[in-house]
Amino acid sequence: MNLLGKVSDNKLLIHDSVLQNYINGNSCLLFSNVSLPKSPFVSFTYSPNITFFNCYNPSKDVRDYFVQYKNRSCDILTIYYKAEATEEAPAHIDGVLPGSGCTVNQMPIRSNQVFPADVVKLLSPNFTLEWHVSQDCYECYYDRGGQCLTSENNEFYCKTNPGNRLQKILFIGGITITALTSFFIIIFVFIRRKRAKAKQEQNRDIELFLKNNGNLAPMRYKYSSIKKMTNSFTENLGRGGFGSVYKGQFPDGHLVAVKVLNESNENGEDFMNEVASISRTSHINIVTLLGFCFEGSKRALIYDFMPNGSLEKFVCNNAPSSAESRLEWDKLFEIALGIARGLEYLHQGCNTRILHLDIKPQNILLDKDMNPRISDFGLAKLCPNRSSIVSMMVARGTIGYIAPEVFSRNFGEVSYKCDVYSYGMLVLEMVGGRRNIDRRDVDRTSEIYFPHYLYKQLAMNAERDRNLAGNFNEEDESQLVKRNLIIVGLWCVQTNPKDRPSMKRVVEMLEGKLGSLEIPPKPYLYSPPRAAPSYSTSVSF
Repeated sequence: MNLLGKVSDNKLLIHDSVLQNYINGNSCLLFSNVSLPKSPFVSFTYSPNITFFNCYNPSKDVRDYFVQYKNRSCDILTIYYKAEATEEAPAHIDGVLPGSGCTVNQMPIRSNQVFPADVVKLLSPNFTLEWHVSQDCYECYYDRGGQCLTSENNEFYCKTNPGNRLQKILFIGGITITALTSFFIIIFVFIRRKRAKAKQEQNRDIELFLKNNGNLAPMRYKYSSIKKMTNSFTENLGRGGFGSVYKGQFPDGHLVAVKVLNESNENGEDFMNEVASISRTSHINIVTLLGFCFEGSKRALIYDFMPNGSLEKFVCNNAPSSAESRLEWDKLFEIALGIARGLEYLHQGCNTRILHLDIKPQNILLDKDMNPRISDFGLAKLCPNRSSIVSMMVARGTIGYIAPEVFSRNFGEVSYKCDVYSYGMLVLEMVGGRRNIDRRDVDRTSEIYFPHYLYKQLAMNAERDRNLAGNFNEEDESQLVKRNLIIVGLWCVQTNPKDRPSMKRVVEMLEGKLGSLEIPPKPYLYSPPRAAPSYSTSVSF
């Protein structure tokens, strides 16, 4: 924390750099409680602030209790809050549904701002810290000439002594300022030391990893070479939570994409995951890692440049309507098959089984021939003994593509079947994002993304598609291709992981005869309705 200035006799303007990083990274850690000093005669508050109720796997009683509140999912927590910000905590802040698994904390917010759709944008790292002396303490000093103290039971008591009242007022003012100053100094020193130690340990772990995997790791470049090949980071291809991607060029003219990771990212796990996993692969449908840079906080990854960007801009609801941005069904089918082959290779073709755990349109890149390449292995898990089950402390991935078992082990263990689920959602989105689906058939446009809508459409057209299977023209064939993709997608998003096919079986299903696939059972767990996604700028590797 940094002291920016004094607002009044009982207010200080503060900047919290840790909170700033959490807000910039849209991290769930920003909802954790921020403790303030407590005293029986001096209270501290943020001004203005908002109150959050953090509930772990909320029960029906908890959901009913917060029915009038807005909510936000964050990993395994559900965050409840009121749309009206307040400078004072509600009366029930210290006792929310005892035994419910909910905690309460307050966060500083921006002043004079309309409440945004994403509550994170309302939070502010710059805030006013205000303190108030209790009425009992004022009466002790001004009426009785005493001194405000705290007993061993942490209760207020007034100690009266003869003396100059002005001196006593100055004395308690000095104590308050000294206590606050000491508090901020201690916090600042603690955070700095903890960060420095964590960075040293992290850098040591990464260097040890690179040493132990020297036979697998690609060429290592200096940061000065990275700047040179990107012409000092002139052409930005896209940004994300991890950092930015820039277009670059090797001395021989070979075009590359350079992913420069954020310096504020305290965790080197994503960097090591990327190097460890992609270095073990060699497949037409997996991006190629050509090199990397690691100089303390300077970290970068170098890939082949993908001129057609990501699959996102071709299949998602916000894709441009120009002719060159639309893909025919046979091309969509080839892309879906290529992604399936890439995942089959990660699960079965490597000496070490690799779980990607973040399959989505933004992470599927397209080369000059529109061949798909699976990218971004920052969340990947390696299974050295080719085991199927992996441990995962918190939910990882992207909402809308995460398998149910990642959120709750009641659905099953976390395994390679999580990638199968994400692939199924991706395929259904590829089908649902097509503009020739009649959106008038749904109550809300957003429902074209859901498996149950596509299941309904599939069931309605089942008889017609059976008639087409024996004799069909080019237009009818497109309908059967679409039908096959929907059926494969629905098999992949079955709630029980054991009911989902392996990626090897998925490839066999896609390569089989058109119209021969059996319609799967209707998935009994649905995602809640969501608005059509608004994606960031596509990243081209």
